[in-house]
Amino acid sequence: MVDTPPEMPEKRLGQRFLVPIVLLVSAFVAIILVFQWGNRAKPIRQVQFEGLVVLRPEDIFEFLGLEREAPDTSHWMEWETKLLLHPRVHKVQVRRDPKGFLHIKIEEKVAEFVVHIGNSLYEVDESLQILSKDSVLANHLIVITGNFPITAGKIEGTQIMDITKDLRQALTAYPKLKNRISEITIENDGEHLLFTYSPSRIKVYLGDKLSLYSFRKLYASLAYLENEGISPSSIDLRGEDAVYH
Repeated sequence: MVDTPPEMPEKRLGQRFLVPIVLLVSAFVAIILVFQWGNRAKPIRQVQFEGLVVLRPEDIFEFLGLEREAPDTSHWMEWETKLLLHPRVHKVQVRRDPKGFLHIKIEEKVAEFVVHIGNSLYEVDESLQILSKDSVLANHLIVITGNFPITAGKIEGTQIMDITKDLRQALTAYPKLKNRISEITIENDGEHLLFTYSPSRIKVYLGDKLSLYSFRKLYASLAYLENEGISPSSIDLRGEDAVYH
């Protein structure tokens, strides 16, 4: 039989209460620091933005329902949640510092194409989510015209998916085409028409199917016409050879 020294249970009991006491003291100190920070913090006197590309500060304030010159910042802690509902906002962080500045850091979604449906223009990102309607802010985007369905803020259908996929492949292989093509239109008979604005305004007949081969012929045709100083009104790429008029 082994006798336990009387001081051992007392030491163990003290260790059991040590951790809660430390946590309690730490929480108390944190509360004091936050309280002191709040007392020292100056009233918000300026809102600063970071990361805006096509959006402007006035666009953000308008979305929040605030005046640009003298926005009400009393509910600034709710802005982050509200701004995540903006169709162009991918990520947002709203932070206040003790010097009286409110910092809003925004990462915008990137518009890839403009889709023309009926009488409206829609900016869409790579997943075909709609970023804007009849308010195109990005520059030099290719317009895709057709009768595409819209569901829950997104352009749907295999037709638009196939066109955007073919365009991405073509622009990756021939990046200079991005500064040549202005629009691709799907006619009622399924034919694809393409319009250029450089080296001149030309209507291009691509046929009922898009392919990387078609865009290679387009790239070669435009390079030839530019070198020769020829400005045709149309190019037909539906056959084996390119025919221009």
